[in-house]
Amino acid sequence: MLNRFKPVLFRYPLRLALLALGSTALMSCVSTDVPPIEAQAAPDDATDEGGIWYVTDKVEKDLQTSAIVERDPALNDYVSTVACRVTGPEYCKDLRVYIVKQPYFNASMAPNGMMQVWTGLLLRAENEDQLAYVLGHEFAHYRQRHSLKQWRQAKNMSNASLIFSVGAAAAGAGAAGVLGQAAALARLYGFSREAERESDDLGFDFFVAAGYAPGEAARTWEYLIAEAAESSSRRKRKSVARASVFATHPVTTERVENLQAKAAALPAGTPRREAFLAVTKPFLQQWLEQDLTLRDFGSSLFLTNTLIEDGDALGVLYFHRAEIYRLRRADGDNDLALADYQTASQYDDAPPENWRQMGDALAKAGKTDEAKTAWATYLEKAPDAPDRLLIQSYLDPDGA
Repeated sequence: MLNRFKPVLFRYPLRLALLALGSTALMSCVSTDVPPIEAQAAPDDATDEGGIWYVTDKVEKDLQTSAIVERDPALNDYVSTVACRVTGPEYCKDLRVYIVKQPYFNASMAPNGMMQVWTGLLLRAENEDQLAYVLGHEFAHYRQRHSLKQWRQAKNMSNASLIFSVGAAAAGAGAAGVLGQAAALARLYGFSREAERESDDLGFDFFVAAGYAPGEAARTWEYLIAEAAESSSRRKRKSVARASVFATHPVTTERVENLQAKAAALPAGTPRREAFLAVTKPFLQQWLEQDLTLRDFGSSLFLTNTLIEDGDALGVLYFHRAEIYRLRRADGDNDLALADYQTASQYDDAPPENWRQMGDALAKAGKTDEAKTAWATYLEKAPDAPDRLLIQSYLDPDGA
């Protein structure tokens, strides 16, 4: 089992790290032709790669104690196990997985072996296979040392200020917490199209070798393109779909077609869905609520409708879709929300808040008696509700 929170070896002070990086910026061009990293390997401290590792060590140290990390043992064990299936047992020893509570579709693997998996990815993946492909893709970036190649290419183009800004952010200068550090660090992940193709191909090979269904790789990127097309953001709709909040992994039809062609040459396989749903279902409502904080109602509706089509957790999902309509407040949205609250109420997994909001929607529709029935049901299902006194005042305005 992966030891996710083992201490990271912080090898030398920041000044030395930046000195190592800075010294390479003053030298002649350095080679970007580097071999894949070997398992259990670490760079020499006095090299540019050693400096990059220091910066990522610093970010990881802050991440280890951050409130944005999901600590649930079962979920962490599951995701870590999937990651190790893809990386293989040798590289698994170098891997430390952190589940980050952020609503975007994102995963990354830093040069020092720190892998982040954001909850927005877990929410959107339909099965273990799709998760495994994304992790395999990120592992390929790590194994091929794409970050080092990216840094050296930037240095050779007289753009060495890139890594200094990352280093300063990781040291706490100008960074707004752990996510600010991660955003700065992500500048190392602006991989070239060639690197993306290589990671697509190698990641595909890794995840197929681990026994996953080949066709799920292309479906992962297809979903992202489809969701982006439904976004409420005009800018997002016009841009190429991105696999990362940091816009570092452009997803193109060319990449999708490449993965489809690779899958077509192999047996179809059966996606692993049951275990994935079992471990992620307890977090579904929480992750959906996080997604709503983005206020991208078009994307949220597309996501929710996709999940409803899958036929699982329908009480939670119809309630959530009703919440999207309630918050969007477009013409006719109260009627749409009310219909979904009523549908959700037919399922055992509908949260108590469903009846609270259904009462409000009924009241707006002028159905006072039905609203009171819904509010009373809410109090029965949530006797310790924090708004209990308010709801009781709705039920008995005169205080009788």
